[in-house]
This record gives sequence, C-alpha cells and structure tokens, in this order.
Amino acid sequence: MILLIGYLAAIIDVGQFSPQLWRAIRRRNDHLAMTGLSVVAYAIATSQAVLWTIYGFATDRLPIALPNVFIAPACGYILVLTLRSRFNKRRFARANENDLT
Repeated sequence: MILLIGYLAAIIDVGQFSPQLWRAIRRRNDHLAMTGLSVVAYAIATSQAVLWTIYGFATDRLPIALPNVFIAPACGYILVLTLRSRFNKRRFARANENDLT
C-alpha cells in the first residue's frame, strides 16, 4: 500500500510541472509571458530534480527517481527558455536603442 502511495505521489509530482512546461513551450517567443517565470526557482527545481534522481536510483526508490527523470529535463528546458527569452529581450532592446541614435 505504501508503494502505491509513492507512485501516486510521483504521478502528481510530474503533473504539477506539466502545465507550466506546456505553457512555456507554447509561449516561448512571447517575452511578456516568459517574464513571469523565475530563473532562480527553475535553477533550484532543476538541481533538486537531478539530485532526487541520483538519490532515488542509488537507494532503489523508484517512486522518487522515476518522476524526477522527467522533471529534471522539463525544469531545465523551462529554465533555458526563460534565459533565452530574457537574453533576446535585452538584445532586442539594445538593437532598438541603436536604431534611435
């Protein structure tokens, strides 16, 4: 029974990141939409998921390891999209400043 609870928690854990991942993918070119995502939060979430994956496999706790195999790259991808959006926004702003002068 406790193993079932662990797998149920794993499904819910993956489910909590899925909507944000889907939204980030859909709106990756919308700088305004991407500004609502925290770089620090997703850097922490990515690091945490990688560490939980290592821990889960090292201790043979699949309900911990398996969801984090999905969560780590999902959070990492959101982090990359967020950083890319901010970099492109700054580059676009600089290009507009140069056009005005």
